[in-house]
Amino acid sequence: MKRGYPESPSGSVGPPQSRLKQNPEGDSQFLEDESTKIFARKVAEHYSARTNQTLEEREASPIIHLKKLNNWIKSVLIQLYARRGDAVLDLACGKGGDLIKWDKAKVGYYVGVDVAEGSIEDCRTRYNGDADHHQRRKKFTFPARLICGECYEVIAVL
Repeated sequence: MKRGYPESPSGSVGPPQSRLKQNPEGDSQFLEDESTKIFARKVAEHYSARTNQTLEEREASPIIHLKKLNNWIKSVLIQLYARRGDAVLDLACGKGGDLIKWDKAKVGYYVGVDVAEGSIEDCRTRYNGDADHHQRRKKFTFPARLICGECYEVIAVL
């Protein structure tokens, strides 16, 4: 058992896998099982409980170089593939750390979705320009919709 997860018959260890069930009406909608809902709630609680780190704390992280590489890769991919005016669906948008990247790509519309309410609130604060008082950040050029939910809930909202 690793991190509290039971070992699967294949020997892999990880969070419980969702078993999609077909809706009794026979259409293409699917229903989640209870273990998936519990797991999603635990993930949301974890991210909502995390405190914001200062710049100094982030720079002191043992994996700061990996984080910077990840951000650079995302920047390159966004610049290569996002076109002016595109609509963006950003799943697991977190606290909105990529909003500036999307703004530089001049996207036309942004929908950010995250399972953690605290992260969505931080993202909303960042989008509205209230997060960094020391930076004179202009408002973002694209309209945005920020949604708290997991993928099964969000489908109905969109």
